[in-house]
Amino acid sequence: MTSTLTVAIIGAGPRGTSLLERLIANAAECAPDRAITVHVIDPYPPGGGRIWRSQQSPLLWMNTTASSCTMFTDETVECEGPIVPGPTLSEWAQKLTEGGLSSPPGFRHTLSASDEAKRMHDSWFTTRQTQSDYLSWVFWQSAKNGMPQVQVHSHEGRAVDVQDLPLGRQRVVMADDLPSLDVDIVLFTQGNVDVAPNPEEAHLTEYATAHDLCYLPSGSTADHVLDQIPADEPVIVRGLGLCFIDTVVLLTSGRGGTFHRDDSGDLHYKPSGNEPILFVGSRRGVPYWSKIHYSLTGSTPEPFGHLDAAAVSALGDRPLDFAMDIWPLMAREVVHAGYRELAESHQEVLGIDAGEFIHRLETLDWDGPALKELVDQAVQLDEDRIDLEEIAHPLAGRRFTDLDTLQNWMIEYISTGVRRGRDSRYSADLAMVRGLVSAFSRLVELVNEERISQASWEHDIPVFLDFCRFFTSGPPGPRLEELLALTRAGIVKFIGSEMTVTAHEGLFHAKSHNVDASIAARSLIDARLPERTVLRVNDPLLCKLIQRNEIREEIQSTPNGGSRYPADVINAAGLIDTDSFNRLKRADGTPHESRFGAGALFSGSVASGRFPVPRSNDEFFRQNDTIARAALHELCRREVTTH
Repeated sequence: MTSTLTVAIIGAGPRGTSLLERLIANAAECAPDRAITVHVIDPYPPGGGRIWRSQQSPLLWMNTTASSCTMFTDETVECEGPIVPGPTLSEWAQKLTEGGLSSPPGFRHTLSASDEAKRMHDSWFTTRQTQSDYLSWVFWQSAKNGMPQVQVHSHEGRAVDVQDLPLGRQRVVMADDLPSLDVDIVLFTQGNVDVAPNPEEAHLTEYATAHDLCYLPSGSTADHVLDQIPADEPVIVRGLGLCFIDTVVLLTSGRGGTFHRDDSGDLHYKPSGNEPILFVGSRRGVPYWSKIHYSLTGSTPEPFGHLDAAAVSALGDRPLDFAMDIWPLMAREVVHAGYRELAESHQEVLGIDAGEFIHRLETLDWDGPALKELVDQAVQLDEDRIDLEEIAHPLAGRRFTDLDTLQNWMIEYISTGVRRGRDSRYSADLAMVRGLVSAFSRLVELVNEERISQASWEHDIPVFLDFCRFFTSGPPGPRLEELLALTRAGIVKFIGSEMTVTAHEGLFHAKSHNVDASIAARSLIDARLPERTVLRVNDPLLCKLIQRNEIREEIQSTPNGGSRYPADVINAAGLIDTDSFNRLKRADGTPHESRFGAGALFSGSVASGRFPVPRSNDEFFRQNDTIARAALHELCRREVTTH
């Protein structure tokens, strides 16, 4: 080996771990006979990083089943690099239980992971601690696989600057007087970096300080210090997504409350007396749709193709308005997919022949009078009728006389969602999700072709992505069943939709559009992740790069292309700009040949926070493979001397 090439990976969470695995997998081909040293830098242990660190409550779950999570490529992944198979999370846990798992140097698992592995099955929603152990094992196993060509060094510290050196080399400056690292290439894989508060958060923080109140701004639930939330007092919680679910778990089960089932199978909550009373709401006013706990029978049906090339061509060559041009075609695909599944799998609930129903369905608009007439004739039960507006905004236009009446409605709503998520009798719901994914792939093509109007980017697309998350990325059914029990027990009280929060008279106040009631409390929790954009980052490293014009905000939002999950595909505005190889762009638009970026902060990345799915040709792996190979080719292109 003639010389040693050096790489720094800043960020040792799932993205950094996967990029390390891809660097090692491609090293023999892309950098033959070259020794490579990789420095992996993160304040938290490698594998899990900050968000998936093992030091968090064992009560917190993943939002993915054990069999639906992998950190290894398989034969379905279409990438230039070699396929290096490895165990899924559930397979890893089984081997851990059976004692058939090798322990690479550096890997240490928690006792809770061993205990959980004994009870785990494919549909198990694993704890975050166990997932952290899996990610740690993947990291250290990859490091072991790289030897002797690739040597991996883990540095538990914080990088606070990256500076240019001669010949394209880079100096990574560390905090707390740790020695700097001089390397050839830097891969930026930070995800959940700190951000500055937005104006409202800054105001609420100042108000809380001035009036001795408790305010927890948006952030990861694992980072919130919930001990300061008092027991048996009203607490306003804003946000009903996945952070909300975790917050509720920690403030109930985490404070000694327990769940039990009665003889009829209904779940009940027994308070410990240490819980606050949670008054919760959001813009939509209801929690996300439940995860669906069954599969469609038979092969996946072909899409209707309502958003195909012919349909788009009929719209003309003008910039397309999402709300007027695209959404009606996507909605038609979703609605028709649901009704087709209803007819094919549940013919007994139709009032006409299933074949006739499907034949007539294919020619109809999604919300026209002809479809309404057909549905009125054929679909006998209201619970089988599809209303996308009702799904997206179930509380819109509803008024309740008091909070108790609203709670009764919410109990019925959540109970229905739990039941539909478990019972394949409602498989039309899953077909609708599949229809949305199918139509979305065509939307990505239109974005690539720059057919979407700028006005749609600024308003319609963000609203649509919010609907996608609500519809496809909800919590496990058991969590919603717990929420149902907490609502019945009076621990959780829903406020309604279009929730607003104000601060006056020494308290926080919340109200909604659905009921004439205002809730006052001394504590407010924003149970949601902050918006992470270039202009809000509060990370010392990224702030220095911004100040020196060495990175810039993406000029226009673009798709990453190819993800299976709609909310992954189109990036939010305000990300760090990268080129087609994910090299960071300077303020003048030129790419930095020694710096690559991937993850939630960078344009062109799968950024939903979900994990790759086995046997799905996941974009996560394809992108990481492309970046790793580009970095290795850049290393070998240079005249690098031994150092």
